[in-house]
Amino acid sequence: MAVLTDIYQTLEDRGNYDEVENHGPYYCALRDRRGNIKKGTKVPWLGEGFYFWDTRIGDAIWWGETIYANHFKGYVVCHTCYDQHSPLLFDMVGSVAMFDEFERCVEWVKAGRHIDRVSFPVVLEYMKREEGFNYKAIRVWPDPESQITNPQIGVFFPGGKATIRRVEKIQICFFDTTLLVQPFTIIEKHPFDTEYIV
Repeated sequence: MAVLTDIYQTLEDRGNYDEVENHGPYYCALRDRRGNIKKGTKVPWLGEGFYFWDTRIGDAIWWGETIYANHFKGYVVCHTCYDQHSPLLFDMVGSVAMFDEFERCVEWVKAGRHIDRVSFPVVLEYMKREEGFNYKAIRVWPDPESQITNPQIGVFFPGGKATIRRVEKIQICFFDTTLLVQPFTIIEKHPFDTEYIV
C-alpha cells in the first residue's frame, strides 16, 4: 500500500514561476551537457539527482534562508509527494538493513583503495554499479551536528544512560522522477527584499 509523503525542493527565486512548475523538479548535476565540470559547483553530496527535503517544509525554508537569503537572493519552495514505502527507495533512515548494507560497501571500498575515509557519492556510485541495485532514490539523514554535539529532546531512558535523538533534516536524492507521484508546484515564495539595506 502506497504511503504518500510530502517532499520539498528549494530553488532560487528568478521570477520564472510558470517555467519552474512546468519543467521542475530540477536536477543537481556536477557536469554540464558536454561532460565538463560546472564552474563554481560543489560535488553533490548524495551524487547527482533531484534533491528534496522529506516531510518538513521548515527544512526547505531553512535551506532557502541559508543558501539564498544569506546571499541576497530570494527563493521558492516547491512541493510534490512520493511513496515512502516503495521497493525502489534505498532508505537509510527507515531500514537498518539498508544502512548496514551501505556501511559494508564503505568498508569494502576503503579496503580496496587502502584509504581511511571515502565520500558518500563514491560509495553510492559503487553500489549503483552492483547487480541488484535497482533503486530510484536514496533517503539519508545527514548529521553535521554529530561532530559537535549530541542534541537531546528532553526524553531519557531509565538509568539516564541514553536519550531519544531527534532526526533532523532528512534528504532524498531521486535518481530520476519515477517515484514522484504528484505535480511539482510552488507552495511558497520568499522574494529578496530589494529595499533591504546593509
